[in-house]
Amino acid sequence: MNRRSFLLRGGFLSAGLLGTLTVPVPVPYLSSPRKKRFSFIHYTDVHVQPELHGDVGYGQAVSVMNRLWPKPAFAIGGGDFVFDSYQTKFERADALYKLYRQITNKLDLPVYHAIGNHDVFGVGVQSGVNIDHPEFGKKMFANRVGEGQTYRSFDFQDWHFVLLDSIYLTPDRAYEGRIDAAQFAWLQNDLQVVGPRRPVVLVTHIPFFSIYGTFEKGATEPVLPSRVIVNTKEVLEFCAGYNVMLILQGHLHIVESHQYKETRYITSGAVCGNWWKGPRMGHPEGFAVYTIEDDQIGWSYHPFGWQADSGS
Repeated sequence: MNRRSFLLRGGFLSAGLLGTLTVPVPVPYLSSPRKKRFSFIHYTDVHVQPELHGDVGYGQAVSVMNRLWPKPAFAIGGGDFVFDSYQTKFERADALYKLYRQITNKLDLPVYHAIGNHDVFGVGVQSGVNIDHPEFGKKMFANRVGEGQTYRSFDFQDWHFVLLDSIYLTPDRAYEGRIDAAQFAWLQNDLQVVGPRRPVVLVTHIPFFSIYGTFEKGATEPVLPSRVIVNTKEVLEFCAGYNVMLILQGHLHIVESHQYKETRYITSGAVCGNWWKGPRMGHPEGFAVYTIEDDQIGWSYHPFGWQADSGS
């Protein structure tokens, strides 16, 4: 399918889109006959770093986001904002978070953050960081960009957004994709308060579902626990009793879209592409824009014109 065939109906956003899809989805909750249309940005896997001009590239992405029209209401960051705090000492991690915040502060929108595996501090044994460091693990993310938390929810118009923490730290100082027991109990309570009719968007760094593994290893090979959420079945079986319309994912640096029943699963590419070395498996550096109006969810993927430079 060529680029022209993906143009969004009505020419909602600027030219240069890689892909667009508009999916009619029933929204039984809407409290008034017609709600004002709104849009939001989902950007993920920034991996900001001074090497390979990754800071310049992220700044370019922010500049493009600021020029979008109509202006989105807010932005959601899908994790892996820095590269890397997982395996580095405090000085490096601290500098990267400061760099990320410096550039993100230029984004003329409210920003909500979901944690990624590269955002946890000092967990990898290579870092040499002691576990009693005051910002060890997820504390650095919570302190710097997470509003003191690693998972939370918020509302916009009739819609309920849930920012999940899909990074489960294992005893051997590694990680896997998992919604842990405490968070799952919180999610159950959160959705019970929301009720079964209100439309819900879940945001996770590590995907609940992806076909990436099929292309990487083949359809019959097992998927690594670091690539998907291992208790997907349990969590989604609970969510099936609620109006979860959209699940936004990251981590894999590819663009993909799937639908099962009334829920759309979309992996929104990566701002850094192949870690600032060019496109990742043919998916260029970019971010996604989602539009919601009445009974429709539309989305488009936006490459921002980055040209990778192999030099540092």
